[in-house]
Amino acid sequence: MPAYQLIVEINMFKKIKNWYTKQSDTTKGMLILGLVLIVLIIIRWDAIVAGVLRGFNFYNNSTLPE
Repeated sequence: MPAYQLIVEINMFKKIKNWYTKQSDTTKGMLILGLVLIVLIIIRWDAIVAGVLRGFNFYNNSTLPE
């Protein structure tokens, strides 16, 4: 990785950090909560899709699959 690209990436993280520190405590909490929820959704994606498909099958077939 070229040195200038590394400097650009470090500056990007500094900008994000500076922006984050300027936010109110409530906004910081919401951002952290949002990131945690996104990670949890990614981890449980298979179960979420299975539940959605099960719900659609219920309305299409009027019975739950076993």
